[in-house]
This record gives sequence, structure tokens and C-alpha cells, in this order.
Amino acid sequence: MRFIHIADVHLDTPFGSRSEAMGVRLRSAALEALDRCVDTAISEQVDAVLIAGDLFDGTRLSFGTERSLLTRLARLADEGIQVVYATGNHDPGDGTRTGSLDWPDNVTVISTPAAVSVPIAPGGGEPIGHVTGAGHGTSRETADLSRLLTPVPDNDLPQVALLHTQVLSASATGRHGPYAPSTLDNLRAAGFHYWALGHVHLRQELSSDPHVHYCGSLQGRTPAETGAKGGLLVDLGDPAHPVVEFQPFSPVRWERLSVSTLGEARSLEAVVAEVAGAWEAAREEDRSEEGTEWIVAVELLGPSPMWRQLREAAEAETIADEVAARLGACGVEVRAAKVHPPVRVQDHQERRDVLGATLQLAREVAAGTDTLGVTEEDLAGFDGERHGTLSAYLERLLQGGSEEILARMLDEERAE
Repeated sequence: MRFIHIADVHLDTPFGSRSEAMGVRLRSAALEALDRCVDTAISEQVDAVLIAGDLFDGTRLSFGTERSLLTRLARLADEGIQVVYATGNHDPGDGTRTGSLDWPDNVTVISTPAAVSVPIAPGGGEPIGHVTGAGHGTSRETADLSRLLTPVPDNDLPQVALLHTQVLSASATGRHGPYAPSTLDNLRAAGFHYWALGHVHLRQELSSDPHVHYCGSLQGRTPAETGAKGGLLVDLGDPAHPVVEFQPFSPVRWERLSVSTLGEARSLEAVVAEVAGAWEAAREEDRSEEGTEWIVAVELLGPSPMWRQLREAAEAETIADEVAARLGACGVEVRAAKVHPPVRVQDHQERRDVLGATLQLAREVAAGTDTLGVTEEDLAGFDGERHGTLSAYLERLLQGGSEEILARMLDEERAE
């Protein structure tokens, strides 16, 4: 049995924080990624496409997207390719779109928290494998649905489990709600040859015996979702030894770029040149598929004689426009909160005055030896899941802080 495993397509995500044009591009990119998935399923002659939840972003679905989705699923039907789709927290069984669409006959929707086993039978013949899944009935499923799933008994065929779940030990779980939580030990002990998971957008293999995989999101949606996105092509010809191959489907990629070489930059052109150079170096290590479009989040940091100007919002927008033109990117965001004056903190840390005491205190806070009596509740922006410990969060906040303190206090000292 061969299949493609995808998840977290999030059709019709509103992208409210983006420009209208960027929102349109990202919504169309999700459909283009789905197109590429269908093309690959047909060219690879797979037996099924498995969707591990969050096909939709919510209950609203435009008529255009509805038509496009059903057209793509019908292409799979024409080729005799089954689709098994288990709902997630964004597209639960009680959602208006999940239950109301006129799904093609090749599609099985599992939309309730009850185990459903689907035989994979090409051309309506004898089964060559089974897919067992459970769906989210509501948008806040808190039960461990994995415990409901068991392989079809008395059967030597490949057995696949399909579920939208937060495996508690997986990487990047803090970015997602704790819905249908499960443990890796329970998944491994269940008796399936392959677990096709969704919910966590970071592609990762949690186990190789048996195989337990998050395929990641089909198309990146935020600056945090960097790298190539797509699905997994799985061959269970030997059920005990699945062959799993990543297939890139996303036409638009997000990337983060840090630039800390601004010490000699004294013009817009010089700043843009430093960013372009860092981008070229990054692409040497990570080449994309031909035709990939980019959205780049650029962080400027480190010492710069232009640090005050770089921190101005209007100036950052101008840099972003110039960088987008230079790189040929469809979108660029520039942040410069961590640029700081070109001063040497170590030359002033032992001073026995207010400046020296302030620098020493900043060093102790950054090192975690003094939190100034601040608690987690005192910091509106602190999120334990994303930031880790309070000390680690304060250290990140103070990056470049000593240099700025030094520059400001030295200016005041010279003015006197």
C-alpha cells in the first residue's frame, strides 16, 4: 500500500495581520500546494491520500475554495485514489463546512471521536490495507483519541492510524493548543505499522519502530513555519519497514534571516547589501525548489552607527521594500529592536559609579542571577510555552540592552 500523508492545510485562513494582497497570495498558495499534492499522488500512482485534520481553518469557506477543493478531490476519484480525512480542532465534525459539503464517493470523512476503519481497496477490489482514524467532534477535544484506535484484527495487511493530536513529547507543541493529547508510548504500543499525525506544523519523525510521523503543514502560514513544506510519500510494501519520503508541495516559503554585520553600514544601500549577502549565503546551504516564492523575516541586530535610525518603523519599511526588490521576494518584514550602539561594554563594567552599577545589574539579570523581584505575572508578553523560563525570557529581552544603556548614559555624561 502506498499513500501520501498530509495535514494542516488550513484552507481560507484569513491572515488578518497581513496586507490584503499578501492574504490573497497565501490563500491561493494553500490551494496550489494541494494541487501539487494531487499531481504527485497521480504520478506516483498511490492508493490513497490521508489528511490528518485541519483541512479548513474554520467554519467559513468561500465558494471559490469549495469548488477548487472538490475539483481536486474529483481528480483523485477519476484515478481510483481513495481519500481518508480525519477532522481536527479547526475543522471539527460540528463545523458547518465539514458536514455540509457534497464529498466525492472516493472520500471518507471521519468527523466524530469514534474509531472508524477504512479498507483501502484500489478499483473496488480486495483490500490491500486498512486506515483507522478518529476525528474531532468539536473545536476543543480534550480526550486522548489515540486510545480508541486499534488495528483491524486477524489481518496481515498494512495497518495505518490517522489522527489529529498533540503528542506531548513532540517538538514545537507549545505553538499549538493541547487538543486530543496523546503519548508516544501509547502510540508505539498500539500495533499499527504507521501513524499519520496532524496538528503540530513542524515535520518530524517521532519513532521509527513503528513509524510515527508528523508531516507538518502543507503550506507555511507564519514566519515561524520556515523551511520546505509539503507531505510524506509512504510505501508500506513491507509493512514492518515503511519507506517514507518527504515531498515539497508549498509554492511559498517563509524564511528568517539574522544580519549582525552592520558595524560599517552608513547608508540604505549598505544595509541592503549586507542583508542580500546574508541571504545569498543562506541559500547556498538551503536551496529551494525552482519557482519558489519567498516571504522573509529579517532581523537586524548587533552594533551599528545607525542604530537609532534603524529602529524607526518608517525606516524599517523602506529597508523592507528595497530588500524585497533586491531578493525578488514577494514579502519582507524587517525588525531592528536588537541593533545597538557600537560601544564596548567591557571597558565600563568595572566603573564605580551609576553607570558601572547599572551595567553590572543588567549583566546579573541577563545571567539569571537576579530577576529584580519580577514574576511571570508581571510581564504581559511572557508565555511559558513559547519562552521557557523567566530567566531565559529576560536574557532575550536584554540582548543588546547593556550597549544601549551605555550609549545613552555616556551621551548624558558628555553633555554634562
